[in-house]
Amino acid sequence: MSYELLEMDTKGKIMITCEEATFLISKRQQDNLSAPGKMRLNMHLMMCKYCRRFSLQVNLITKAIRRMKKRIDNQGFKMSLTDEQKKRLQQKINETPN
Repeated sequence: MSYELLEMDTKGKIMITCEEATFLISKRQQDNLSAPGKMRLNMHLMMCKYCRRFSLQVNLITKAIRRMKKRIDNQGFKMSLTDEQKKRLQQKINETPN
């Protein structure tokens, strides 16, 4: 699917499919949509609860990633297990049949 084709549709097509809507929802996280693209997406979102839910989920994930990136940039990325976590993990590995 071509983003340019979606944005520049001049055949009078107003409603877009869920596939096109999810593409635009994802695309708007990285770029600004054109006015026709925003209009088509907003019209679709008014009528489709599944795409509205998808849009909320994408926004939530994007915000979480941005917060995590900010935290990593500020503090550095340090990941380690506690001794208790290491012990439980080793127990689970030992319990796993070969």
